[in-house]
Amino acid sequence: MFAIIDSRSSKKVVITLKGYVEDVFAFQTNGLTYDSISGHPDIFLYQDNDHLVVAPNAPVGLFKFLERHSIAYLKGKMDVGNDLGNSVQYNCLGTPDFLFHKPGYTDPIILEVNREKEFIQLPQAYTRCSLVHLYGNNYITSDRGIEKVLLGKGFSCFYFNPEEIRIRNHKNGFIGGAAGVLGKSIFFNGNIGLHADGQRLKEHLLNLGLEIICLSDEYLYDGGCIFFV
Repeated sequence: MFAIIDSRSSKKVVITLKGYVEDVFAFQTNGLTYDSISGHPDIFLYQDNDHLVVAPNAPVGLFKFLERHSIAYLKGKMDVGNDLGNSVQYNCLGTPDFLFHKPGYTDPIILEVNREKEFIQLPQAYTRCSLVHLYGNNYITSDRGIEKVLLGKGFSCFYFNPEEIRIRNHKNGFIGGAAGVLGKSIFFNGNIGLHADGQRLKEHLLNLGLEIICLSDEYLYDGGCIFFV
């Protein structure tokens, strides 16, 4: 098992994460998209249980990392760019039964590999940043619009206030970007215990039978998700 994480995550986070995986790829780009999300894997990668789709203009080092470790992937059709319309094509969430995204923004390859799933229309194009799939119909979000849609579908959706989640150049980040799920373990880029909603979230996750792994004793950092491949 390998991990992909924002290169600007703290040294402590990366060192701790290396204790759980064989290798960690420190993701970074330069001049392709907004500085705040330039190191975010979820801007350039889409992942579900069966597929990994990578933006064609993702860093060469990432493709070499995937190929060196014999990790299968597909190339998307659309380059990531420097505005809203072309920085969200891969930032969708796929589960065994559903694809979640804002209509009109998804890369065609992602739509193709998910053609048999139900497309759940969300109001937030930065979907993966804002939404965590735990297992089954259990989710966490830091977006009230997403929460409304999921509750309306009968899903369990825990709302986590995005305040106190740190990100470069913005007031706050989002919970999806600060987390990664591997089986029944959820990893956090930072410590949920420092957040005002942290104890509530901890109790919720433990009630669902999940193991909680906080990778450092720092405030949560939105680094564009932690990918396990």
